[in-house]
Amino acid sequence: MSRTRSEQAAWRREQLLDAALRVFAAKGVDGATVKDVAQAAGVTPGLLYRYFDSKEAMVETLLSERGFLPRLRELRAQCHDARPATEVLTELLGAFDRLLADNAELMAVFFGAAQARAPLATLVSEGQRLIGDFLAERVDAGELRPHDTATAARTVFATVAVNRRLGAPIDVAALVGLLFPEEG
Repeated sequence: MSRTRSEQAAWRREQLLDAALRVFAAKGVDGATVKDVAQAAGVTPGLLYRYFDSKEAMVETLLSERGFLPRLRELRAQCHDARPATEVLTELLGAFDRLLADNAELMAVFFGAAQARAPLATLVSEGQRLIGDFLAERVDAGELRPHDTATAARTVFATVAVNRRLGAPIDVAALVGLLFPEEG
């Protein structure tokens, strides 16, 4: 069955991203070159540049399309139920932790992308905002005590990510219980 040009282009783009992920994870973003990625994909650097303007564009695409944000947005959209905030937050952070665990290569790229600081900051900020918005909604509903939801979101987000990166995953239920103890 033959593919249309757009299907072929989409397939090739995914193939290039697969190769970029492998190369960046193995060599580090700073240590890898466009030539390395092209060689791993079995294409010329010129073909790679038809899909991506730069190595930084590949990194940004990997992190924005294959990273945690699409899944975190999905999870956050499902958090409009009547369950207790601590239960939902534990589930949300647990899913985030599993996503990081299941994507070790992507984690290596994320933490090794020194030259892509601005896009990384944007991605991290959005993830923190998604969690912070959830917390603020639950504070407004009177379910959680008033607190600095932005700082709490940064704390849980960073704690899960850094512990996963260090190979010491955290008990997210214990973290949530520490930060948001049951009132009673």
